[in-house]
Amino acid sequence: MPLVVPNPDSENRSEFIERCMSDPKMTEEFEDNKQRAAVCAKLWDEQDKTENFVKIAKADKVHKVVKGVVYEPLDIDTDGETMSVDDVRKAAWDFISSGKQSKIDIQHDWKESGCHVVESYVAEDGDPLFPPHSWVVGVKCTDEIFEKVLKGELNGFSFGGSVNKFAQRVMLEVAKQVIGETQENLDKGVIPPHAHNFIILYNKDGKIEKGLTDTVFDHQHTISYGTATDMELGHSHRVEA
Repeated sequence: MPLVVPNPDSENRSEFIERCMSDPKMTEEFEDNKQRAAVCAKLWDEQDKTENFVKIAKADKVHKVVKGVVYEPLDIDTDGETMSVDDVRKAAWDFISSGKQSKIDIQHDWKESGCHVVESYVAEDGDPLFPPHSWVVGVKCTDEIFEKVLKGELNGFSFGGSVNKFAQRVMLEVAKQVIGETQENLDKGVIPPHAHNFIILYNKDGKIEKGLTDTVFDHQHTISYGTATDMELGHSHRVEA
């Protein structure tokens, strides 16, 4: 899915993360708040990233096998998209089950290089070399290719593929109003931790007509999006609407 794009000319990191956390598509794709926050932070921190490859972590000079991560969950690729843990696991399993072990090219030229995958697995928690749930491969190289690895001319793996993108129309039943309590403020450095009671009123199209919190510490928040309050006194709150 297309992800929210940072705009450093008009927003800082905190403002972007707030916007990203409130984005409807992000909320739909990453329902868990911690996971969504991690993706939003990574989008900002890696906005200048131009290549999506992971360096080779290990090279076996005897057997000419190199090992590294093909794809890490929630890593932002060059299309501004990412894959969940389940997506990465499925891709790793499908690669082996479809017999593509020899489909190893160089610099995405789509030509088989003579190298082939001899190991493929999903890293577990506590793996000493690789991030949890990342797809790891070990590739047996030709003499020529392995020489380029040793020289540093080839130093990483990159996942190549194609996707079909299409629009979807869905029907939703929307509540007329939602009443609840916010989470504690996201930025606790500007005001003591606290929460608000809130009410959100929706129109027939499911858009917010009015959203407002009660008053705590002499302030209240408006709510323009369904997942976070608007900024007030340098902070905002997550809203579980």
